[in-house]
Amino acid sequence: MANATSFEVEFTSSIPASKVFHDFVIKLFEFVIDNIIPTHFGMAITNLEGDGGVGTIKIMTKDGSQQTKYKNTGLDLENFSHSMVMIEGTGDEEYESTSTEMKVIPSANGSSTFISKVTVFKGTDEGEIEFQKEQIGQWFKAFECTVTQGSSDE
Repeated sequence: MANATSFEVEFTSSIPASKVFHDFVIKLFEFVIDNIIPTHFGMAITNLEGDGGVGTIKIMTKDGSQQTKYKNTGLDLENFSHSMVMIEGTGDEEYESTSTEMKVIPSANGSSTFISKVTVFKGTDEGEIEFQKEQIGQWFKAFECTVTQGSSDE
């Protein structure tokens, strides 16, 4: 493959690791679509095959035409780790494979650390990397707000 670029983001949270893993990492697409993208019309996630485990393929469609397919390549429920790879995309640019590894590490005090490592197997610039880091950070902050607001209402 051509130029591979990797970057990592890490966020510490007061939310327990099991909740971050199950409600954010495993349900990332659903969380983003339900809680973050409502202002962007025309985006949908469809499960093409599989039950959510390794080998499951999901497709994200934007504006009815741009599509990106993702395949779950790893899932370790005991160690809170998940990996996926973008296997196909259409739209403004040609996609090559992009892999994402996510892990949640529990802390002794009940909090956790979320780590995401993204490897893009195509030429990419610093601006795009910074945009992707910021986007992951915004998604994670939105997740934390959603969880903490929900727990204070109960």
